[in-house]
Amino acid sequence: MERSRALRLLGAVLVLIGGAVHLKLNLDDYGTEDIARTFAVNAGVSALVAAYLVLRDDIIGPLAGIAVTVGTLIGFALSRQGDGILDFRETGFEAPYSLLTVVLEVLALIVLAVAVVETARTTSSPRS
Repeated sequence: MERSRALRLLGAVLVLIGGAVHLKLNLDDYGTEDIARTFAVNAGVSALVAAYLVLRDDIIGPLAGIAVTVGTLIGFALSRQGDGILDFRETGFEAPYSLLTVVLEVLALIVLAVAVVETARTTSSPRS
């Protein structure tokens, strides 16, 4: 299996697991109604991006995955600043799955960034 394909598949798995964590939080009614909705949206978008990463081999999939992971990490950070986000405030890593979420998202970000570089490299180099 070519390296860029393996990276996209690993990125898809990480993005999908991150989405599954957010779906679990939604189903557990964690947080406010608005936050629960964002968890559901995160889960749905994560599933779509993961499917795209599996089915296509262009650079759009890894870039979309990076967008989802960065958005998730920004939301995580905002929920711990000032009044929080959407009337929802957390502190530290006491919330359910906080540490798992950050680790998954950072790993996905790294894998997908490498996938972008690898995809760009393989599409710009002449094929033998």
